[in-house]
Amino acid sequence: MVAGTKRSYCVGVLGIIGFLVVAQIGCGRGEQDPRKFPVWGSVTYKGAPVPAGSITFEPDSSKGNKGPAASFKIRNGKYDSRAEGVGHVGGPHKVRIVGLSGEESADEFFPEGAPLFPEWQTTVDLPKGPSEQNFEVPAEWVTPAVPGRVAPVGP
Repeated sequence: MVAGTKRSYCVGVLGIIGFLVVAQIGCGRGEQDPRKFPVWGSVTYKGAPVPAGSITFEPDSSKGNKGPAASFKIRNGKYDSRAEGVGHVGGPHKVRIVGLSGEESADEFFPEGAPLFPEWQTTVDLPKGPSEQNFEVPAEWVTPAVPGRVAPVGP
């Protein structure tokens, strides 16, 4: 009788473990991340690759598009969502680009260097599939001078 009870106990524990494994595998699978379309490309400013920064694709709700935004790192003028494991939802998007100098910095807000230009924004209609999207930040898009502020001198 003890052996039968032990066996029932083991079967019960294994059943619970099996249920938990199946439940864990199923969790989060009902709603898959809609950002499934890869996007990659280049970002240049004044004809040169942007050394560092980020590019963000945000579905344009004013044009009926919805879903989560996606941001990717810019390295040596290139970005690639495939390297970061997430894509975009397709359709009309607002695009925001932050360009940095790529030089190490002790600044906690800009550890990848000083901003090359103020955040630049544009729009793009992304296909519902993989795509290459290249961006040229206009050369005239510069950090405005602030009256009374003296620019740093020296290294």
